[in-house]
Amino acid sequence: MRISIRHEFRFAASEGLAHAVQHLLLTPRDTASQTIVEWSIKMAGIDAAASFTDAFGNSAHLVSQHRPEDDLFIAVSGIVETDDTNGVLGRVSGESNLSLFKRFTAQTRPNGNLVNRMKTHAKAGMSRVEILHWLMTRLHEARETTPEDEDDTPDIVAEDHAHVFVAAARGMDIPARFITGYVLGDDDEPARLHAWAEAWDDGLGWIGFDPSVNLCPTPAYVRIACGLDAESTAPVRLAPALERQAADTIRVTQVMMNQQQQQQSGA
Repeated sequence: MRISIRHEFRFAASEGLAHAVQHLLLTPRDTASQTIVEWSIKMAGIDAAASFTDAFGNSAHLVSQHRPEDDLFIAVSGIVETDDTNGVLGRVSGESNLSLFKRFTAQTRPNGNLVNRMKTHAKAGMSRVEILHWLMTRLHEARETTPEDEDDTPDIVAEDHAHVFVAAARGMDIPARFITGYVLGDDDEPARLHAWAEAWDDGLGWIGFDPSVNLCPTPAYVRIACGLDAESTAPVRLAPALERQAADTIRVTQVMMNQQQQQQSGA
């Protein structure tokens, strides 16, 4: 599947601001499930930005601006070709040591009851992959049974599901990481910036799990960045912090290829 992405951010600079720095995690990398056809970031200062691979293997940019304009506008666009790997990312060369993704953070503290149930399943003979699928389903079912008629019931979003999944996996001493990316929308669900999780299996490598919809990533998913939690994978981090001017504008669409393009793509 070939997917086109356009994502726009807009921030307001503080009055009298003399210097600003932006840390961007907005550039996807080639994996077993996706190939980057084209990609660009447009914003003031991007041409002189420092480009590097961070500790988690992400493509990062550090943009420094002197006397930034009143508005900071960032536009990301590109085309990504995705494949169906049943959510299996596999082993990625040059990645960080697996032990890095066993670290707990403030956002990934494991639920003891959940971890104990996973340990019970492991003692009963369930494989790691089976336990991880059980965890994904259990979290999804918990969302489905949450009362919706109480005004004080907090919304459970994909980010929450990913954090709980990652925390529970790490509680089992399984390397797990938080993932950000885009998902192609449909008639019922608009295209969006999304969050899911990946966990490690010694046989298959990294496998993606999305408890918010109870499935492993499909060709509709475009993976952008990974980290310990949502904070370490934030698409844009700013110093000093700037106020968002408006909601992000995101357009994710499938690109229909003609016969010649399909033949070239399959060559």
